[in-house]
Amino acid sequence: MIRPFTYLNVATSLDGKITTAARDLIGFGGPEDQDRMDQLRAGADAVMIGAGTLRAEDPLLTVRSGERIAARLAAGRSAQPVAIVVSRRLDLPLAGSAFFAAPGVERWLATAADLPPGPAAAYADHAVILPVPARPDGALDLADLLQALHRRGIRKLLVEGGGQLNFSLLAAGLIDEIHLTLCPLLFGGDRAPTAFEGAGLSAATIRTLELISLERGAESRLFLRYRLCPPSAA
Repeated sequence: MIRPFTYLNVATSLDGKITTAARDLIGFGGPEDQDRMDQLRAGADAVMIGAGTLRAEDPLLTVRSGERIAARLAAGRSAQPVAIVVSRRLDLPLAGSAFFAAPGVERWLATAADLPPGPAAAYADHAVILPVPARPDGALDLADLLQALHRRGIRKLLVEGGGQLNFSLLAAGLIDEIHLTLCPLLFGGDRAPTAFEGAGLSAATIRTLELISLERGAESRLFLRYRLCPPSAA
């Protein structure tokens, strides 16, 4: 299958949470984590998130460093990567959304191919609509989506969550690398979201990873980079 190189960036607490049970803590990775995220975005052709992440955080998904933007332009690339949201029902907020208002960003919305035309029409002036076929279980076929992204010129795809999208990509074997910021925090709570939600993998389908690099940052944070091993190695 021809698809983009796909890498995931996530910051978690020591107990694997991406925020508290109340969903009231965002961006706890620290300044170093923010700079690494900016660097990863600068190297990507597109940055992709799920609908839940857009609703909870309304992120811009943009490169902030002027130097990195200049480097992209000097290389003949767009100033900003394409911003992609995966939303089966297109139930996304438009009014007051920083994501949809950000200038100079090309936005794509990946949604169900069988969605009635009404919802898509509401976003026609704000983003390109990418119809994605559904799998037998009703979920979007992410493998088909990534192949479509490759046909549109996306060669490096950065994924920034949330947990449902992360897990769906993992279960489909579509993640090549994981960049993990491990923060010296403990959130607890069985309702606190994790980096990989969903149904979970069985013992026969769990994935193993190879550590590529490990760095210690300020305030005891760890920055890890993993390569996903082939499923046969699990």
